[in-house]
Amino acid sequence: MENNSITKLILGFLVLIVGLALIGSVATETNAVTEKLSVSAEVIDISSDKTVAGACPMGVNGTNALAITNAPTGWKTSDCPISGFTMYNQTGVTATTVTDYVFYPANGTIMLKNTTLWSSLCTATSNTTTVAYTYCDDDYINIAWGRTVLNLVSGFFALALLMVSVALFYSVGKDTGIIN
Repeated sequence: MENNSITKLILGFLVLIVGLALIGSVATETNAVTEKLSVSAEVIDISSDKTVAGACPMGVNGTNALAITNAPTGWKTSDCPISGFTMYNQTGVTATTVTDYVFYPANGTIMLKNTTLWSSLCTATSNTTTVAYTYCDDDYINIAWGRTVLNLVSGFFALALLMVSVALFYSVGKDTGIIN
């Protein structure tokens, strides 16, 4: 009887330790496929949009399409386009969508407009602008109910571990007479 209780006690601790070690991995992997990824400071070279000398004070060739690094492809073009897009000029001023640029979320392209926001292109030594946006990774689960169910897995995994451990400790308590 004593040997059986010790075995159950060791098994209960092992279940708890292994469960605690695995729950972090389960939660991390679940989060990777249920959360969109964010880019906060992607640098885009806009030197190809500079017009010829003498075109200042504006200086933007609005016919050149610029692309972001994580442009959507395949199923993401229609099911998960880019969201939360923000653009900043060379001096850090926020560009206004439709006024200063047009962004196409389905294919991740940007068309600059010839506005005073880009006038620093004429004299700037920097040919870069910064963008921020949210996009879907290739493994992202696009179905809302699928993400919800998958997010519940970690919680139910933790509850299952807790119940197994409590059952084993209760059994040991009954075997040793601690619990009547």
